[in-house]
Amino acid sequence: MSATNIAIDLQQINVTFKRNNENLVALDNVSLQVEKGSIYGIIGYSGAGKSTLVRIINLLQRPDTGSVSILGQDLLSLHDKELRGVRKKVGMIFQHFNLLRSRTVLNNVEYPLLSQKMSRSKRHAKALELLKLVGLDEYAKAYPDELSGGQKQRVAIARALANNPDVLISDEATSALDPQTTEDILQLLKHLNEKLGLTIVLITHEMQVIKSICQNVAVMEKGRIIEKGSVSEVFTAPKQALTQKFVESAANVTEMRQQISDDHLIENLQSNERLLYLRFSSEVTSEAVISSLAIKYGISASILFANVQKVAQLSLGYMLIVLTASDEHFATILDYLTTVGVVVTDFSTGEEQIYVS
Repeated sequence: MSATNIAIDLQQINVTFKRNNENLVALDNVSLQVEKGSIYGIIGYSGAGKSTLVRIINLLQRPDTGSVSILGQDLLSLHDKELRGVRKKVGMIFQHFNLLRSRTVLNNVEYPLLSQKMSRSKRHAKALELLKLVGLDEYAKAYPDELSGGQKQRVAIARALANNPDVLISDEATSALDPQTTEDILQLLKHLNEKLGLTIVLITHEMQVIKSICQNVAVMEKGRIIEKGSVSEVFTAPKQALTQKFVESAANVTEMRQQISDDHLIENLQSNERLLYLRFSSEVTSEAVISSLAIKYGISASILFANVQKVAQLSLGYMLIVLTASDEHFATILDYLTTVGVVVTDFSTGEEQIYVS
């Protein structure tokens, strides 16, 4: 990635807060590069450091050490006036919308423009143009309390675009919305990314959100980035336990794991039975796996759970089966499965044993 293609460049960022006379590490040696025009997801649970990282990007929080470069400018070297200019190029949308209840939808979108030398008519026209862009021009004279949550977020997005930003940061912007509205907002962000060439940083604790529109993802835990890469790579082969947990939550595999416990599946296995969790990508299908086991080895498998999800251009499959086979036979079957690219987790002993090629 050449320097000219980088919108956000954070290098070796460290932030420590004082709390009750103790040092609290918020960010620990965090480095991150976001390519211009991309949609980059940052995922982690509460307390992972995501909010602090957001404040670093527009320098509302200064790092103890490290460098912050936005759109090719070293923010730590800028004077206050120069910094304010850069901040205008970084739009922000939040979980709770932050709209002014006493102002109309149009006035809310206009608000960031009030400090600019612009006639009232031009300001109105700009705000109406942005409302049309987010599909809310007919609500210009309405007030925030008259809108649904999704409509309020659209107003917040229009307001964030008022200064023609190059970067848009979405800080848990869909967390308060229902699933269908969340998907609508995500598709709007994707549309804005494509139409305006916006670089979007998506902060979330939901892998489903990452899967929907992001090209790359960074996973945060305890102030550190523990894994990052393209969304397809991370979903196909998560390296960290937390990453796998996020990936499985997006495929409803979390419920499958609960089913194992609730139904006492391990305790009820016969001596020649194996409880296996299979993960595979586009090159291997569930039908091919099960039919090959039947044809090549003359055995059948009871399918307890199966799901397929689309990630980027890949189809990723997940399956829980009970396989009947002797230990010797199982070793041959295991070799076959891993050879064709299936990741096998054996739950049979009560401890997870993972096999890969």
